[in-house]
Amino acid sequence: MYSAIEICVSSICLAVSLICGGLMWVKRREVSDRSRIYLVIANLLIAAILFFIIIGAICGYRFYRTWTLLDPVKSIGGLYIITLFLCYPLEVMRPGQLRGYKLLLLWLPSLIVTLPLLFGVHFRLLYSWSDLWNHLLEWDVLFRMLSTVFLCIYSLQLLFIPYNWSQSSVDNHWIRRFTFFSQVITILYLGHVFTDQPFWMILHISWGIFVGLYIVYYELRIRLLPPAKSETKPLARLSSAEKPATTVVSAAAEESGDYWPMICQVMDEWEMWRNPNTTVETVSTAVGTNRIYVARCIKEHTGMTFNDYMNEKRIAYMASQLRLNPKQDHKHLYFEVGFRNRQTAYRNFVKFQGYSPTEYTSSF
Repeated sequence: MYSAIEICVSSICLAVSLICGGLMWVKRREVSDRSRIYLVIANLLIAAILFFIIIGAICGYRFYRTWTLLDPVKSIGGLYIITLFLCYPLEVMRPGQLRGYKLLLLWLPSLIVTLPLLFGVHFRLLYSWSDLWNHLLEWDVLFRMLSTVFLCIYSLQLLFIPYNWSQSSVDNHWIRRFTFFSQVITILYLGHVFTDQPFWMILHISWGIFVGLYIVYYELRIRLLPPAKSETKPLARLSSAEKPATTVVSAAAEESGDYWPMICQVMDEWEMWRNPNTTVETVSTAVGTNRIYVARCIKEHTGMTFNDYMNEKRIAYMASQLRLNPKQDHKHLYFEVGFRNRQTAYRNFVKFQGYSPTEYTSSF
């Protein structure tokens, strides 16, 4: 049966899921997309599962077979959980796009592997790795293996889904972070499914507690929300990815080694600093040289690192807009100039202006 530590960790996760789900429900109207609704559903589903597990432990009953590998309920149920978990970052990356056939395609693998359960098909019990190996080619085992393959694919899919940075409230760092979260969840879950050891279950639930708390913290304290209505950007504000795939390098620049005029064109005319994903590599590609020359050129002409140069431009534009209209929401300005993190934006504003945005506007 369940150990005391399994019940304890499950109870903590149940409480965390209810608290996180409740907070996201209360704050759901702060965002214009459905991301927090997906978080509410995911947290409530996890809480319901844990509730029945704990009740079963108290009553001396397991809802799935113990000491079996690839239990059908656990292996297929895990695919449902990871799919529901990914609805949140997908909605954040591509607001309003997770609808209709796209939502159906996301859930299609889960629906396919569930069909045998719906028709009451008998699944072979696997008690050891030798059982798994001996029956690996049987269709019911292959079906369960297929669900684990989909789990692994889904844990990586955020890296391959394009998104519009001008509308999304995240950048590439956030996408990589959430991909890491989903990969660890998948690895720990597969460890539990293929061994049925309490150690893996405890690790899996503990990591889930951390991820749940982090997401709520990120939503309430860090995430910058885009304005309700995004405006169409003029050509000068397009990123290099949205402009024609050409470089602005000139023969004179190659001979002299001074790429500063091209860097100024990329930054001042194209305004690449508005893109939160702009790096020294993307600028060097647009200019037609390598990252070392770009970083060195910026250092020689401004005395700043590439990141400071980018952030100084963002804050300078934001300060000019606040001078024109001190009453406007500075969080929307943070978003407009390319920040996707409240803490980073606030820290850079204080760094380059010497005041917080509130103090800066109160001085007018």
